[in-house]
Amino acid sequence: MKPLNLCLSIDYELFGSGRGDVFTHIIEPTNRMLAICCKNGIKLSIFFEIVEYWKLKENYESGERMGYDKNPAEAMAKQIRKAHQMGHDVQLHLHPQWIDAKYENGEWKLNMKYWRLPEVPDRANDEISMGLGELIRKAKEDLEAILKPVNPDYTCNVLRAGAYNIDPSERLLKVLKENGFIADTSVYYGGKADNNLSRYDYTNIKNDVPYWFTNGSLLSASNNHMEFLELPVFAKQIRRIRKYDLIRVRSALKNKANSIEKFKNNSVKKSKWETFKYLLDKESITWDFCLFSKSKMRKFLKAAYQANKSSNVSFHPFVLVGHPKDFYYPDAIDYLARKASAGKLKFFTISEVISQIKKTHTQK
Repeated sequence: MKPLNLCLSIDYELFGSGRGDVFTHIIEPTNRMLAICCKNGIKLSIFFEIVEYWKLKENYESGERMGYDKNPAEAMAKQIRKAHQMGHDVQLHLHPQWIDAKYENGEWKLNMKYWRLPEVPDRANDEISMGLGELIRKAKEDLEAILKPVNPDYTCNVLRAGAYNIDPSERLLKVLKENGFIADTSVYYGGKADNNLSRYDYTNIKNDVPYWFTNGSLLSASNNHMEFLELPVFAKQIRRIRKYDLIRVRSALKNKANSIEKFKNNSVKKSKWETFKYLLDKESITWDFCLFSKSKMRKFLKAAYQANKSSNVSFHPFVLVGHPKDFYYPDAIDYLARKASAGKLKFFTISEVISQIKKTHTQK
């Protein structure tokens, strides 16, 4: 059996509502994750949410400490520099609701109207101070400015949109290409959302397709292998009730306030029968190495092995996702490390995956 090619990616961010503590929910769990990775020869792909970084930096440097004894933005920049020096990849993550965030009365006030990246207008207006082109350009420039001191060759050229909201993508793709981006990883297999904040439909995308090239919509494939690359996050359909195992419930309880708010945003008032049916319905669940139990990890590995065995490409990558704010239990990543030591898994960064895909298609 050929080994699986895995890319472990993390969204480096606070909670989408602005809740959370940079040191408790980002710095400390990322340090624990990096220590495990270092011990086991695993490289991460870190998707750095730069707009919240701008706001944290701006407020702290203007004298608004936001309850912090140390500069949180400086700590974030220092950590990703160190991670990049260790061989981990760092790329761009964007939650546009942070663009005009204000810190008032001990909490962040975000512009939830612009939760979805595709809805950021071309130019600034009375409701938002930054247009899409300026956002992408400045985000790329600033992330490169953070990392070039430790690696002059570093390039920010891969995006993950906040909360997987990338569709409709035609206008966004045009801006990304104009700014030198070569790939996106904001789609996940079979995904669908239609709630107070998120709206997307990826149900036509099957988890036996490892990637595709595109020149129009990020959801449609092109025959030209030199076009923009979409790398979906691996996901599997399971009954919704099975999503809530002990690990996920315990993690939710540790982040109780945010879990309640997330539930409200995603929920629609239902009768008892509708609730029961909802829990028994299937949902596409992303392969999350921070929230999974070993049991769930084994099931997703089995599905990945099946996809890998029947794959019609010589290099078939599987993108996993996680969040430092959810990383309380290392069981799942420890399990992956043991599989890797037995020669059953190989780990790649997102940039290494892209290079390998291009190399594969160049050789054809």
